Amino acid sequence: MKRRAVIEDAVGECRALVYEGRRMVELHVDRPWQNTPRTGDLYSARVTSIDASVAGAWVEIAKDTAPALLPFAAQRGMPRLEEGQSVEVAVLRSQIGKKGATVRYIGETEKPTGLLKKLTLRERLSERFENITFDVAAVNAIDDACDTSVALPGGGSITVEQTQALLAIDVDKGAAISAANAANEAAKLIASQLRLRALGGLVIIDFPNLRQPKQRKTLERTLEEAFDVDPNMAKFNSLSRFGVIEMTRAKPDLSLDEILNDRFGEPTVETLGLRAIRRLTREAAVSAGAQLELSVPASVMSWLDAAPFDWRAEVTDRIGARFTVVTGTAIDVKADR
Repeated sequence: MKRRAVIEDAVGECRALVYEGRRMVELHVDRPWQNTPRTGDLYSARVTSIDASVAGAWVEIAKDTAPALLPFAAQRGMPRLEEGQSVEVAVLRSQIGKKGATVRYIGETEKPTGLLKKLTLRERLSERFENITFDVAAVNAIDDACDTSVALPGGGSITVEQTQALLAIDVDKGAAISAANAANEAAKLIASQLRLRALGGLVIIDFPNLRQPKQRKTLERTLEEAFDVDPNMAKFNSLSRFGVIEMTRAKPDLSLDEILNDRFGEPTVETLGLRAIRRLTREAAVSAGAQLELSVPASVMSWLDAAPFDWRAEVTDRIGARFTVVTGTAIDVKADR
């Protein structure tokens, strides 16, 4: 299958939109200044303990990161490890919140504990998809990709809510022709949204009540077929008598929602700060030579003042030293032509 990615190196983050043919299938964001271990990154690690209860070892991979799990299963050529031993590892599953990364053994090393190589988003996508091609352009779809409610084509909607333990999805029939129509449209939309936003783990889907056995079997088949093209493994239980399907989708990396939003589904101050910078650079592109004033709320100003990367230098390299930043009530840009 022909795949291509539209990729954008913005100030403070890299964005990508993956297409299969003409279909938009995945959105990705990478913020290089964040220290979160991500899938594919290489670390020099120190074994801190051997834990029979998890059939693996706990390893320290870097300062200020959670301990990572090195499982012993399917680790070919790995010698018997001992506490205090230094090993090189690759991240199989990103650190998500306080839950540490899962890693695989690469080899022994004498290097001090810490990051050896952090993959770029382009490199991560090249490892995920063989022969993917890249185009450079703006990626704007990300800003509106994490809506809690998403409309169904024939009426009704799905509501997506991430809890600490699981992802809950409710299907509302709304103005759809029938419950069966809404349920089958929702099954396809859910598969699309989970892949687009990199959502997964344990997923509970509450469908409209379908009484006829044929309708219930059709729904189960529609849901499974919708995930056939997903590179991440998905498994399903049968539709319960209450209209609920439990499923799992492999989730080796952070979801778009986890990168952009807080636990309440609202944009983090980092996201708001980067959106403000993005708005400034976009206004500069259409207001050549104009003096620009970026207005941001106090919380965003505080983050910009203490940002862990030199965004002012990056912005100046792109648009010149023709901008100021002031505290206001909302994010806004004024151009003095």
